[in-house]
Amino acid sequence: MSGDPEVVRVILFDKTPEKNWLVTWHQDKTIAVSGKAEIPGWGPWTVKDGVHHVQPSLEILEDMLTFRIHLDDTNEKNGCLKVIPDSHRLGILSRDAQDQIVKESPEYICSARSGDLLIMRPYILHSSSKGINPSHRRILHVEYSGAMLPKGLRWA
Repeated sequence: MSGDPEVVRVILFDKTPEKNWLVTWHQDKTIAVSGKAEIPGWGPWTVKDGVHHVQPSLEILEDMLTFRIHLDDTNEKNGCLKVIPDSHRLGILSRDAQDQIVKESPEYICSARSGDLLIMRPYILHSSSKGINPSHRRILHVEYSGAMLPKGLRWA
């Protein structure tokens, strides 16, 4: 990391029998920022829940780590995380490239026990299935970055 790491976003995921969702293979490649600015190579811009989000340069994403703190046991039965190992080393991928890599690569099932910590790059290819035996599957998803944002932008 280039600067002092700081928490830049926190999300609580809670899969339950009533809220049991599928997440297709993807890369997390947007960041939450304080406002919109014209920055070459950055975009597209969106607003989610009143917060500006943008896909920054790869350099910014490379300076980020995601810490996933498991508050419950997670496994294939309750829809745990799956990753394609080392896919973050391939940079930002088109949808077609993601599909091809998923088809050709073994996935890793990230089973974890309550209290376990998983550390990942946000843009590693990852997904999760709907739970076939859903129970609480709470994850505290904490994104850290040491990146310096361009002038005029702050982390949201």
